[in-house]
Amino acid sequence: LGGAPFARLNVGAKNGTFTVTGPLNPGLVMAGPVQRLTAPFVQVNLTTTLDQRRANTKLILNSQAMTVAADGIVDLARNQFENLKLGVKLSQPGAALPNLRARDLRLTAVLNGAFRTPFVAYDLQAAALGFNQTTLENVRARGRAKVDADRIMVPISAQVRRITGLSPSVGGLLTNVSLDGTLAMSGTRILSDDLKIRSDRINATAVVVGDFAKGQYQAGLQGRINNYQVDGVGLLDLNTDIDVVTTANGFGLSGTIAARTKRIDNASARDFLGGNTSVAAHVRMSPEGVITADNIRLRAPLFRLTSGKATYWPNGRIDFRGAGISQAYGAIAVVVTGTTMRPNVQLKAANPGFGIGLRNVSATVRSTAGGWAIQASGESAYGPFVTDVTILASRGPMTIDIRRLVFAGVTFTGRVVQTRAGPFAGTLAMSGQGLSGTIRLAAEGRYQRADIDALANGAQIPGENPILIQRGIIRATAILYPGAPHIVGDVQLAGVRSSNFLIRTARARIDYRNGTGTAQVVADGSSGVPFQVAVNAALTPELIRAAAQGNVNRIPFRLARPAEIRKAGGDWVLAPVQVVLPQGNVLLAGRMGASGMTVQSRLQNLDLSIVNAFSPGLGIGGRATGSLDFAQRGSAFPQAEARLTINNFTRTGIAVRSTPVDMAVLGTLRPEGGALAAVIRRGGAVIGRAQVRLQPVGGGGSWSQRLFAAPLAGGIRYNGPAEVLWSLGGMADAHLSGPIGVAADFSGRVDNPQLTGIVRANNLTFVDETYGTRLTNLALAGRFTSSRLEIERLSGKAGRGTLTGSGSVGFASAAGYPIDLRFHFDHAQLARSDNIGATVTGDLAVTNSRSGGALISGDLVLPEVRYQIVRQGAAQVIELQGVRRKGDPLPTPGAQTAAASDEIPSIWKLDLRVRADNQLFISGMGLESEWGADLRIQGTSATPSIVGQAELIRGTYSFSGRRFNVDRGIITFTGARPPNPRLDISASADINDVTVTINVSGSSTNPQIAFTSSPQLPQDELLARVLFGGSVTELSALQAVQIASSLNSLRGGGGGLNPLGKLRSATGLSRLRVLGSDAATGRGTAIAAGFYVSNKIYLELVTDARGFTATQIEIALSKALSLLSQVGSQGSSNVNLRYRKQY
Repeated sequence: LGGAPFARLNVGAKNGTFTVTGPLNPGLVMAGPVQRLTAPFVQVNLTTTLDQRRANTKLILNSQAMTVAADGIVDLARNQFENLKLGVKLSQPGAALPNLRARDLRLTAVLNGAFRTPFVAYDLQAAALGFNQTTLENVRARGRAKVDADRIMVPISAQVRRITGLSPSVGGLLTNVSLDGTLAMSGTRILSDDLKIRSDRINATAVVVGDFAKGQYQAGLQGRINNYQVDGVGLLDLNTDIDVVTTANGFGLSGTIAARTKRIDNASARDFLGGNTSVAAHVRMSPEGVITADNIRLRAPLFRLTSGKATYWPNGRIDFRGAGISQAYGAIAVVVTGTTMRPNVQLKAANPGFGIGLRNVSATVRSTAGGWAIQASGESAYGPFVTDVTILASRGPMTIDIRRLVFAGVTFTGRVVQTRAGPFAGTLAMSGQGLSGTIRLAAEGRYQRADIDALANGAQIPGENPILIQRGIIRATAILYPGAPHIVGDVQLAGVRSSNFLIRTARARIDYRNGTGTAQVVADGSSGVPFQVAVNAALTPELIRAAAQGNVNRIPFRLARPAEIRKAGGDWVLAPVQVVLPQGNVLLAGRMGASGMTVQSRLQNLDLSIVNAFSPGLGIGGRATGSLDFAQRGSAFPQAEARLTINNFTRTGIAVRSTPVDMAVLGTLRPEGGALAAVIRRGGAVIGRAQVRLQPVGGGGSWSQRLFAAPLAGGIRYNGPAEVLWSLGGMADAHLSGPIGVAADFSGRVDNPQLTGIVRANNLTFVDETYGTRLTNLALAGRFTSSRLEIERLSGKAGRGTLTGSGSVGFASAAGYPIDLRFHFDHAQLARSDNIGATVTGDLAVTNSRSGGALISGDLVLPEVRYQIVRQGAAQVIELQGVRRKGDPLPTPGAQTAAASDEIPSIWKLDLRVRADNQLFISGMGLESEWGADLRIQGTSATPSIVGQAELIRGTYSFSGRRFNVDRGIITFTGARPPNPRLDISASADINDVTVTINVSGSSTNPQIAFTSSPQLPQDELLARVLFGGSVTELSALQAVQIASSLNSLRGGGGGLNPLGKLRSATGLSRLRVLGSDAATGRGTAIAAGFYVSNKIYLELVTDARGFTATQIEIALSKALSLLSQVGSQGSSNVNLRYRKQY
């Protein structure tokens, strides 16, 4: 046929026996599996004997792909088979079915019954049998199939030693497998929905759909898989429910898959998820092989996938979109497109953190022709960051091209290429924020070498606690030899400041080569208190020996002998070492590494004043003896124990020292829970007891979450000095003293405690050393009810005024710590120091709730406020910035600004109205003034918004020996954040028949100062008259120096010792000032003392050393209209009516 032989058969017949032998090529007329199985031809060997139309047949067919043998009766009269035995061996299985793979595949069968609908008893064996990527090893299947007119039903009873190819870990599951069920075949399609699968650890029903013609096979499971071990992930329980569905294009699969972890082995996944996790999805597979997963849901203690959808196409294309919420990283969204070989990833994370405060991160990873392009941006605690990196790996050596990486204001650029030896070579450069330098990478033989050369000059690293580095030098070389790297380096730092932590000078050197080396560290600085530390260490791969000494807050310390830290397996072990102090000592030991962390400490007569070195202002004293132990393995539940005896415990302030007490404390932390017990004694008598228990601990979540979710039980009884309880709060520069009694029992849970008890006090004193606040005769009556402290009565004296209050404070975190406190002030003096004093009248409310949030609101009147503008060193010589004598110590960075608070305050919303009709006194830097104000304070405590005005009532300003009367003063707050009010201030004086006016305008952060005069004079002439009372042409060299000093005073150099302020504060006067001489009234240099008789009547007495006296009185008839009267010793008196209006 078609020029090719179809058959070359030899046919013979003798005595009813027929023979047919020779080659046959059925592929010329038949396509598909027949053509592939018989190519290039099939050798036929047929012998059959006919007797009454019954053919006793023996047939052998041989081709390159198969061998078929048949032996039995073919009854042509009755159209049926009688014990027709068949044997088939496939040497090329793929010729029969696409995607079929087999080794030693044999099939034997016996046919009986009608030609069209015979019964077939079969036995199939194979060393290996596979479809697509799935392989069945050592297969044997038996059964008796029934052939119907439209389909073939094949019962299956099979055993498989192992099924592989489903996933890297399923091979461990599907061993010693048995399959029992029925397989239906119709045309070229195959179907089974009751194929029972049993193995050592699986019990499920398989759903199988296939098409011989297309070579497509699909399978799913219905059932449960217990203890499913996924290597590198953990132990799972799986539930599947997959059904066969019929579509217009053929058979498909549809159903659900659910899984729950019983153990998570991957540490990163366990930390991210927070514990055992459940995941579920609806899965579909189309006849074309497209797999779609919808409604993907994942729930874990620390992460929740709220939406997810994935699609996989047979050509490798993928599309995944998911979004979730992580307690650690915030909202996360991921989109993956492209193909399995070249995926593209888009990631958005609200708050990943990673220890540097990353937030609002957006990243894209694109597959390119040569590798990968990575771009990312976002915010961090150190400012914005941007990343643009390309990784080339497809052709030539791997190349990493850092086009731009910006972090903390520092830009990194460079290109590194992998060398033939393996390490990378190239240069990375950094610059910005006062930092500059390079990192040079090179190959040292087969090992990576890095040379670092960096400089810091006035470097500023932004962040919540910005870091300032005045000077820094880093020079180091590292060669990463396996087991013992080569590291030689020298680091020098000067003027490093972050918040109140300062390193004045520091130097560290390391020389580690060939497995041995030395390291030295010397540092001098302060953390609220000064410290000096020196460490000298000898290094080997198995042992670190280090000696250390220094002092903290002038308390010296040293190691009694060098500390020894030895390598033990995967751990480093600190041998017991004694820290020697002037009063007492501490013995330390520990272990850290693969087995976790263990710390053991023993205290002997330790002076607790050393604690003040780490939290200045606490004023803690006493002696501690006992032990503190802690042990934890990974993130498992830790074990800890504290046994302490503290003798003569005290809390000391500027003017307060608490009564010494003795304390005994026992605390334990175990996997079953935590407990704390304490006893407080004074003079041998017990004045307080406390017991707290958190047990038993439940499951799920981190160990701290489990602990605080445990049942709470215990109580407290205390009748003694309040200083002891106050010291537990750790508030520096504030003290509460006096007797107090507390009795309370608690139960419930930490997030919703149940309390019963009372608190009573009648003569407490509160002192704040920062503002000079002193509240006396404080009385407190409260009752613990449910999860709240109900304050029934709070009263006390504040100077000449009083304060009262009541309300409640909630301790339930589940309710959002509800607070409702109401205070009333009546001329309460809440601040009294050299720099500020304030008296307050009005009502204040402090509230907190889940719905309304934290709020401080009220309407306050300030009968009297004093603010002293102080800047030390009025008579200082101006120095050039940044110039110092070689060898002199560095100036303290940021010393011109106050140190930041040790603690971040809570954020409270504000809604306050603050009014002061008068007696708002502001003095200092030559200014003596009185103001009135009406302000509205809103926003938050972190970013307050102030709206309103402050208006001048009276005032003077002294500049260069001249006294100016402040004629106009308006400060307008516009609500800017931070507050930046507008200024409109004018002061004038008569100097040698010239009226000179100083005008201040602009804003508080950018004030504009201008001089004008009447008659008008040039600026240089005007300045000369103001400073020296003469013409500019008459200036001497000394007067030129005085000009510089006066300009410095104008710039804000006043302050220093303020004897008048001390005298005014001691006498209680409202105003105390010095007046220059006045020839018209006969007054010499005089002193004026004034005070308010009432809110509207101001009386001032003026006297000099020559007998001149005068009494001035001002009566405010309204805000704009005043009556002024003066009576003097020289017989002069007058009465004036003054109307004043600001425009």
